[in-house]
Amino acid sequence: MKLAPLQFGSVVIDFPVVLAPMAGYTDAAMRTLCLEHGAGAVYTELTSAEGIRRDSEKTFQVLDAARDEHPIAGHLFGRDPQAMAEAAKYVEQTGRFDWVDINCGCPVKKVVSRGAGAALLKDLPHMAKIVEAVKGAVSLPVSVKTRIGFNHETADHLEIAKVVEASGADMIAVHARLAKNFHGGDPAWETLGEMKQALKIPIIGNGGVNSAEDAETMVAVSGVDGVMIGRGAIGNPWIFEQIRYGGRDACEPGLAARRALMAEHLQRLVALNELKQKASSRPTKHSPEESACVQFRTHIPYYVKGLFDKKQLLMKLAHLLTVDAIMEEVDILMQKNMRDE
Repeated sequence: MKLAPLQFGSVVIDFPVVLAPMAGYTDAAMRTLCLEHGAGAVYTELTSAEGIRRDSEKTFQVLDAARDEHPIAGHLFGRDPQAMAEAAKYVEQTGRFDWVDINCGCPVKKVVSRGAGAALLKDLPHMAKIVEAVKGAVSLPVSVKTRIGFNHETADHLEIAKVVEASGADMIAVHARLAKNFHGGDPAWETLGEMKQALKIPIIGNGGVNSAEDAETMVAVSGVDGVMIGRGAIGNPWIFEQIRYGGRDACEPGLAARRALMAEHLQRLVALNELKQKASSRPTKHSPEESACVQFRTHIPYYVKGLFDKKQLLMKLAHLLTVDAIMEEVDILMQKNMRDE
C-alpha cells in the first residue's frame, strides 16, 4: 500500500499506518513488537493527567517508554486544562516522546464519568480550552484522538474537526464511530472523508481496520492521510507488514512464527515488569514473570484465533504463571492442530 509520508510539526511518519492507544494492551512490549513489524508510529496507553500531577507511581509506569520507540506519542486524558498542560510539560521534559496526544474519544464509562475522553465531545468549548492549554504549554507537536461524535444529539463530525483545528492541534486521528456505539456497527469511513475535505491539518482514520484490504478501502473511500489500527493489531503485529507490502499473503505467519512471537512477547513483558518492580516502592503480589503471564492472558486469544479450539487453553490460563508453562500448553495444542491437518 502506498501512502505518502505524514508530517505535522517536527514529526515525520514515513509510513503512516500506526498503532492505536489501547488501555491494557499497548505497553512497551506490544509497541516495540509492532514497530519491528512495520508500524509507522505508536502511542502510549491512556495516561491520566491528574495521575501525573499527583506524582502517581502507577501513572508514570503507564507512560514509560523504551528509548528506541520512535515515533511515539504520549497519550493523555483529563478534564482540567491546567492539569493537561502540566502533564504535557512532563511528557516533553522526559525527552522520550515525539509529540503529545490528547484523548477526546475514549467511550469507557470510567473515563467519561470524569468528564474526560468522549465526554468532551458534548462540550466543544471546553475541549477547545484543553487543546489550547496543551498547545501553549509545549514545543512538541500536539494531536487529538477523537470520534465522529458522542451521539446523534451532540456536535457532529465537522463541528468537532473545526474546533480541533482552530484550537491549534497539528493533527487529528478519528475513530469513525460514535462514542455511544463503542466498537459496534460499521465504521463511517465516508464521514472521515468529509472531515478530510474540511481540514487543513492531517487526519488519520481509525475504526474497523482488521486487514490490509480494510486499510486500502478506508483510504480509497475517505482519502485520509494515514491509518490507525487498534484491535486488529492485538496478537497480530504482522498486519502492519501486510499493509506495507501488499496483502495478507505477503506476510502471513505460520504456526512457528506465531509461537516464536508469543514467546518473545512474554519475555518482553517479563523484562518490563522487572523494570517496574525495581523502580517501585510498593510491595508486589506477583513476581515479574507471574505478572507477565497474567497480563498476557488478554493477548493469547488473539494470537491463537482461528488456529484451533482454544477453550482448553483459556480455561487453564488462570493457573499458568510461568512462561514455560504457557508455551508448553501452546505447543500441545499446536502439535494437535498439525496432526489434525
